Amino acid sequence: MPHTDDPLPRWACTNCGFWQPYFATPPDCPVCTDYRHPLPRAGWDFVSEGEAAGRFETTWREVLPDVWTFETAPALGIGPLGWILRTEHGNVSWEGAGWTSDAALDQVEALGGVRFLSGSHAHVFGSWWRVAERFEPEVVVQSAALPFAQALAVSWPFGAEAELAPGLRLLWTGGHTAGHSVLHWEARRLVFCGDAFKFRLDADGRATHVSTHKAYDAHIPLSHDDARAYRALFAGLDFDGVVTPWEAVPTGGKAAVLSLLDAQLAGRPSADWHEIPGGPLPAPPRL
Repeated sequence: MPHTDDPLPRWACTNCGFWQPYFATPPDCPVCTDYRHPLPRAGWDFVSEGEAAGRFETTWREVLPDVWTFETAPALGIGPLGWILRTEHGNVSWEGAGWTSDAALDQVEALGGVRFLSGSHAHVFGSWWRVAERFEPEVVVQSAALPFAQALAVSWPFGAEAELAPGLRLLWTGGHTAGHSVLHWEARRLVFCGDAFKFRLDADGRATHVSTHKAYDAHIPLSHDDARAYRALFAGLDFDGVVTPWEAVPTGGKAAVLSLLDAQLAGRPSADWHEIPGGPLPAPPRL
């Protein structure tokens, strides 16, 4: 729900896609001015909600059973996907497409609306505020990410973890950003990992390589402490599939990320691609 009955206008940075409330065109973007993102070489360019509605469309599809993805065309900023998880405890909206159209919101309503809304970190929040205003869900955000969540009303800040429902947990990881968190859906053996990991896919949609990083664009690796904390957390979770803000790896994901983290801890950490042992992992099925 909005902060007030008359919320401030929202503006999206076309360089990264982050939405912020501001009374006029914003002077800058807090995501782009962070060291992880490149600054726009031609200067700031922001679009309003009304301009975005006229420039962007949203498409959707079921990628895995009960896992729907929403995508903006053309891409807004870095182009993250939004996800809807249809769980027995109510739907979860995770991350956000750069722009979520009225038609996309109608589709979310047809899927059963939204009970919980969350995201891993500010780089991929996208237009999640549009979902929040339409469905008024519980908005659950890791405490260190709160400065980037001004576009919507957070109802549930959390620290180390938040159990949305049995077998459906948000877990703080840190590492990539101070407030970075992941979502574990135990019944489906899936982890929605945010930017903790990134997979490279071949032409057939099979994962061939995996990486981890403090900053992807700047190519800054994690520290050993970051990698050690990731290793401890992910090793303790029961999962096989991994979903990032851009791709779904339905099986083999746990073995792939643990192999990567073991390589990070065996020597000097690197932001380079790590080849997945045993060859490409299967692509998502066609639903």
